[in-house]
Amino acid sequence: MKTVLAVHDLSCYAKSSLTVVVPALSAMGIEVSPLPTALLSTQTDGFDNYFYKNLHTEQKMIVDHWKELDLSFDAVYSGFLGNSESIDMMIKIIEWQRSHDVLIVVDPVMGDNGTLYGPITDDFVSRMKQLVSFSDVLTPNLTEAALLLDEKYDENLDSDTCASWAKRLSMMGPSKVVITSVMEKENSVVVSYEKDHDRTAIFSQTHFPVSYPGCGDLFTSILCGRLIIPADFTSAVADSAKLVKLAIKRSYEDHVAQSHGVSPERIVRELVSLSH
Repeated sequence: MKTVLAVHDLSCYAKSSLTVVVPALSAMGIEVSPLPTALLSTQTDGFDNYFYKNLHTEQKMIVDHWKELDLSFDAVYSGFLGNSESIDMMIKIIEWQRSHDVLIVVDPVMGDNGTLYGPITDDFVSRMKQLVSFSDVLTPNLTEAALLLDEKYDENLDSDTCASWAKRLSMMGPSKVVITSVMEKENSVVVSYEKDHDRTAIFSQTHFPVSYPGCGDLFTSILCGRLIIPADFTSAVADSAKLVKLAIKRSYEDHVAQSHGVSPERIVRELVSLSH
């Protein structure tokens, strides 16, 4: 059985980060070892006055014990880190696991729609650039791609420009880059670039009039799972985009509240089929 170390925050209600990552990868037949970066009462989009606790101290104790056990993983996958200490921890984890044949997947969670998330600072953005240099696979949304490249965010950025951005991001370290949350006319677009083959691919699908939290987490989880099964990168990106769109469609048709987040449980059969 393939294994993934997932470094994300844990919301105790609604779908985001680990409450998306664990069920999605588990349905694909992959064992997940979660390393929570923070504990929240709810996911943050649509909920006020939520409880938030940074778990950096607890993270260190968990990783220290794992090192005593000499654990190894097929992939290390990071999402919301929230502070520079967690970036330091992520880099130490990567250096620890590099002696194994491990895939490093970084979803550089920092903001969306041109706005930084609450705890993210300019210093954090600079530190994230350092973490990106250690990654094999990078999956920013359009906002995060702009931040990493010191470019101005433009919600109407065309897919050809996004393709050039993806190639520039690959020069920072990762051999595979996917930029999500690109809008072109009435379509939702995902742009990928694979450095080893100098290959760009653009995937376009009809946009649903709803924005659920957790879609980026679901996309990168499926992509991570597909790549360690393993699968061709372009096919893995296509599968990930298709299934996220299906999860959004089913959540929307089932009248799931936007604040509850996208539901991986609604695509379990399709996720299970990817493991065969």
